Amino acid sequence: MVRVIKNIFSELFNIIFPHACILCSQKTHREIDLCQACEGDLGVIENPCRNCGKSLPKDTTICGQCLKQSPYFDKTIAALSYEIPTTKLITVLKFHHRLINAKILGTLLSKKLSSAEKPDVIIPVPLHKKRLRKRGFNQSIEIAKPISKKLGIPIDCFSCQRIRHTEPQALIKAKHRRKNVRNAFQVNPNFKAHHVAIIDDVLTTGNTVNELARALKKAGVEKVSVWSAARTDSNLA
Repeated sequence: MVRVIKNIFSELFNIIFPHACILCSQKTHREIDLCQACEGDLGVIENPCRNCGKSLPKDTTICGQCLKQSPYFDKTIAALSYEIPTTKLITVLKFHHRLINAKILGTLLSKKLSSAEKPDVIIPVPLHKKRLRKRGFNQSIEIAKPISKKLGIPIDCFSCQRIRHTEPQALIKAKHRRKNVRNAFQVNPNFKAHHVAIIDDVLTTGNTVNELARALKKAGVEKVSVWSAARTDSNLA
């Protein structure tokens, strides 16, 4: 009953004080600052690899790279394809502190997760303390917040730490990215969970989440899912 009343109040609030779309500035009358038309313009991955989430030809379920060498994580779900205007949403979030974009991305990702197996806990990809001080926030945590609220899954920002200050992956050639994040994460020895979902903003080569998944599996986690706001057309190479 309480939830029904809250939903009714939320709908009335959105009607009286409508949000403006972050992309076209039109009134949305929705919970997020993104209109239905602009949401429809955001690209999605129609046939993702069941492991890494990369776009695949029709009737294919797993990519060649994952067949050759399976990642440490078990499944990937990405809300969007990393293309314009999604690239703009994420870039403005990370480098211009537009946190409202994180709510939009997290809400869109939560829609994709409605039928997914629920993990015990959500772990946003940690930032090293130096980068966190410089940026002022962790975008993966901000994306995780609406997902946690909508799906009722707790966020754990303390059990996994980034212990190496690595170079940004985007500035490194793909073939060097795996080495760049090697042993970058440390998991609290008291951490206990059967199934963990890692939250990331963009999945490119996948080496960062793969290294975090490796650390979690080493710590005793049996299943690791990766939930990403967007996925590029790259692979784990």
